[in-house]
Amino acid sequence: MSQGSEPRTTSVTSKRFYDAYSSGYATYLERHTGYFRAVEKEIATAAGNRRGLALLDVGTGTGERLQRIISAIHPDRVAAIDESPDMAALAQRNCPSAQVLAIPLSAPELPGELSDRFDLVTCLSNVLGHIPKAQLIPALKQVRSLMKPDGVFIFDVNNRYNAATYGPLSVIRNMARDRVLPGGGDFTAAYRNGDEVLQTPVHLFSPSEVARMLRESGLKAAKIGFRDYVTGQERGRFGGSIVVKAVSV
Repeated sequence: MSQGSEPRTTSVTSKRFYDAYSSGYATYLERHTGYFRAVEKEIATAAGNRRGLALLDVGTGTGERLQRIISAIHPDRVAAIDESPDMAALAQRNCPSAQVLAIPLSAPELPGELSDRFDLVTCLSNVLGHIPKAQLIPALKQVRSLMKPDGVFIFDVNNRYNAATYGPLSVIRNMARDRVLPGGGDFTAAYRNGDEVLQTPVHLFSPSEVARMLRESGLKAAKIGFRDYVTGQERGRFGGSIVVKAVSV
């Protein structure tokens, strides 16, 4: 590419985006350390003192967060999945005790690859926002099928009413649109990869959308909270990402 010319922009799948992003993902993690640690404390609280705990991490990324969670709750069995082979390879290196599979959630073969069900399932950093809308409820139903009867599912998603991140005017527009066409909306994530800018759509959820998709997938919210995406402090519905603890109905 000649000096001063603009990099080309390419729309890609979530899988290709995170294959490329795997090398720069640590910087993103550092920017949101306070938020991530707060969510991880909620996971540790949910795990409690269960004996023989089995943990599944969906969309594990580099596995660095998973290794911190393992160190905090000491599960007997750990499995993790990620649709990006490059991310899955990093996760396996960072979590040598885990069974890490390069496979997407909702893949028909996934239950057969996992030998048993889980006490705790985690799905962090808006992984659900990368799942195509038509596949989202089937994916959540699959999560439910992978949980033990008393299992817990903890996930977080980007809140389209988060004024602290997107600004008050954007939130007002989003709320007005949702009154006419409920169902959240998308934004475009971008990553500079050499001479190319990769873009992929990412879904933003509303709190009511989260509650609806839980009902449709046979899950029940035990807790829906909001945390500042930088500090991790608890906020109201207009001040942070959505953090959910769910159980089977």
